[in-house]
Amino acid sequence: MLPRPSDRCAVLLGLALVSCGDPPVTRPPQVPRAKVHLRAFTETTPVRGIVALGREVFVDKGAAVERWRADGTLVELSAAHGLPGGQVLAMAGDHRRGRVWIATDGGLVYYDTKADTLEIIPTSPIAADLGLAPRAASPPDGPPPEPAAPPPATPMPAAAAADDGVWLGHARGLFYVSRRGGWTSTPITDPVTALHADARDWLWIGTDRGLIGRDPGGQTVAIGHAQGCDVVSVRWIVDGPGAAVMAVGEDRDGHQRIAIGAGGQWRSFKLSPSTRWLAGTATGGRVVVAASDGLYAVSEGPGPAPAPLQRDGVRLLPVAGADGPALRIERLPATLPGGARVVAADERDLLIGTDDLGVARQPIDSAQPLGWLRRAAMLDHASSLTVLCSSKDDCWVATGAPRAWHWQAGRFTPAGPVDDVVLALVRSRDGKLYAFHRPPLGNEILLSAVDGDTWSPLPVQLVTPGARPEVSFAKASGDGSVWVGLRYRDADDDLRPWGIAAVDLDTGVVAYHHASLDTAERKLGVLPVPTSVVDVAFLGSDEVWMASHEGAARLDGIDLTVWNEGAQLESELLNAVAVSTGGLVFVASDVGVGTFDGERWRFPPALHFPTHDLGLDRAGRLWLATDRGLAIYDGKRVRRLDVRRGMIENQVLDVAIDDFGRVWTRGPGSLAVITP
Repeated sequence: MLPRPSDRCAVLLGLALVSCGDPPVTRPPQVPRAKVHLRAFTETTPVRGIVALGREVFVDKGAAVERWRADGTLVELSAAHGLPGGQVLAMAGDHRRGRVWIATDGGLVYYDTKADTLEIIPTSPIAADLGLAPRAASPPDGPPPEPAAPPPATPMPAAAAADDGVWLGHARGLFYVSRRGGWTSTPITDPVTALHADARDWLWIGTDRGLIGRDPGGQTVAIGHAQGCDVVSVRWIVDGPGAAVMAVGEDRDGHQRIAIGAGGQWRSFKLSPSTRWLAGTATGGRVVVAASDGLYAVSEGPGPAPAPLQRDGVRLLPVAGADGPALRIERLPATLPGGARVVAADERDLLIGTDDLGVARQPIDSAQPLGWLRRAAMLDHASSLTVLCSSKDDCWVATGAPRAWHWQAGRFTPAGPVDDVVLALVRSRDGKLYAFHRPPLGNEILLSAVDGDTWSPLPVQLVTPGARPEVSFAKASGDGSVWVGLRYRDADDDLRPWGIAAVDLDTGVVAYHHASLDTAERKLGVLPVPTSVVDVAFLGSDEVWMASHEGAARLDGIDLTVWNEGAQLESELLNAVAVSTGGLVFVASDVGVGTFDGERWRFPPALHFPTHDLGLDRAGRLWLATDRGLAIYDGKRVRRLDVRRGMIENQVLDVAIDDFGRVWTRGPGSLAVITP
């Protein structure tokens, strides 16, 4: 499942022992702490760029730009909302005029935040050559046109110009576009890797062959070793300490270098100890840098005195250029979020963009973020969790929210019918994948076969009373049919259970089983399934265990046995059930977890806490969804994963164990994947 090491936002966590019941009289002996690999998600796409205008934040998410207003509300800018293309390639803020320039694969626009308008810039042959114009349609007669140049694989650098236009960096060089639609090339034809316009209206151009400065009069000067700059391959440029500019990249030998200067006077530094600087932003007279090992601030002034018998921290060691003001570098108290790639700043706070978690709003001198800017699209209106994997890097995820999500190489992409609510996924005995989904305006549940990214509708519909039916579970039984837990909304919009539907995937035949336990006469062929069943587990081909709000039920053939509060259970309002291969049964409720060994129910004191869901792995460990994180029970003690140990939130609602033993969890606003 793991993505490239450079893309991971995973951490290694020790499962610290947390007592969940009465403390033992004697402390158990210390054992080596197990380690798990945890990766958390709230977003399906990484942050590629951030522009802050006042307290408004614009976030480049590839297929769209998210505009976060000062009050925390979100407005999306995409092809469906006025952008001329489906892929955002560049974004730059014009702070003087309160505008944001957005380049897409279908054209260039600017968004005026004061007038709240979006204006499309006329295209030109240059725009088409750069991949920033609509692709020409094939003529009705004759050969198709030459294919347009493909858009860059990575976001293009851009910078607002002083005269109301915009500068665009491209693999073909530097280009200028006026607000009226004038597209102009420049003498700079080297691939442009970074752009920055400073407060003195100098434009700084980073290329793969060095740094170039362009003064307000249009004259350019190459900045190299003779000027004190050893950065040859430029990665990013920001305002530096004081009135200087900072450029970060590599020298001719591939070593990271930091160059600070203005005009033709520069100084170059290396870091000791060496650590890679990922991104930076200027704020409050300091440059805040996201490094591979944390957050740092660079400012003018002497560094702190070294502590006795300790390393004196990170230092900037001069390697080229003239002497200049002393610089100090300090580690900031905040922990850099996993997968951080982009750093910006608004009027008060840092904005840290990540691969999977959205944008953190982080005070510079505080250890904790104020909050997050994130959509959590796949968790919006989520009601369940299903995970099915064909390989470690290829999984399907459904949360009962619009669309399913195809997880490949550590990235989520939406799939399935647009706007349909994907309620559950299931795999048949022959390995085929199926999805239960509901149209946005429909009151029936549809079934589709899933083959790669192709969804083929089948002539199967599940119907219930009321409206907007949902699926509480979908599991393949021992006889090859699929049991689907049904519920629906009544006239008061309350969620009501409606038993189960057994679906024969080969024939498409659907049988409904939703007879109440107190029904005196049952229809022929209707199994005595509790109407309020919320989960099932199969033991062999004949025995079915059910968790319901009427207790735990065992169906052996057509013989039903029920345990409730009058028959051994501490609570009959159950949330989940799991069965081991040896026949040990576990049920979860808001009181705790009970176990049944074939003769009697027991309730371990260590598991006497509310549990929303549970999963049983091949090693016999229970994974429990609780309001205090994910609990793990090995039969002797309970350990927890919570926000102190890498989870995004403490409340865990669902647990799913995939085909490779990984544990997936769903909270109100996040997913997590844990590899034991």
